[in-house]
Amino acid sequence: MKLTSDVRMVLMQFSFSNPNAVPDVIRRVEPENWTGGVQRRMRSTGVMVMEPTPSCSMLEFPAELEDQGYELVDALVQKRPDQKDRTGKAVYHAVRFTFVRREFASELSEAFQNVRGIIREELLEMCCDALWRVRAFDNPFFRDDEEVPGQRVLVVNLEARTPLFRANGEFVTVWQKDAAGNRVGDEPLPLEPTHHLRIVDGTVSLVPVC
Repeated sequence: MKLTSDVRMVLMQFSFSNPNAVPDVIRRVEPENWTGGVQRRMRSTGVMVMEPTPSCSMLEFPAELEDQGYELVDALVQKRPDQKDRTGKAVYHAVRFTFVRREFASELSEAFQNVRGIIREELLEMCCDALWRVRAFDNPFFRDDEEVPGQRVLVVNLEARTPLFRANGEFVTVWQKDAAGNRVGDEPLPLEPTHHLRIVDGTVSLVPVC
């Protein structure tokens, strides 16, 4: 998706199963109930512009967003029911970082401005210490539940977290395998991404690792 002037907002939304992995500095909002989740999905009118792609690196994406003229203006976490779980017991934690075009950055609240530097560092750490399954949507932009014509939102969903480091700080390693599934090499190697989410010539793209 090309980041033209009509793309007013970019959302990076991470899904965590473990609430302890969510930084404390991020604002908590009221948990979503089952009905609220159903209604949120029904309101979704976006178009998928990036198919689910596993093992992606986000390392450079936030800085490249800023280079394109977007500023971090909010971050929140919400506990949500897992709509795929028929028991109604499973939940996940949606952590959303909101970037807007610089001309709209005056909407930044004073409370968030005081912690923005810390939250930005937390976001970068989340991008550095794991690989993610990425999918993205081109959505209409709404203000006060009313669609704003000619304004779009890019939503980047980040799921299925794959840690790159163990608790002791060492790299997670895996054995390399050939086409037949047999191990190759003398030792396991650190995990590597299959793609990098980048902004290339103003377009959000998944760049394959050669």
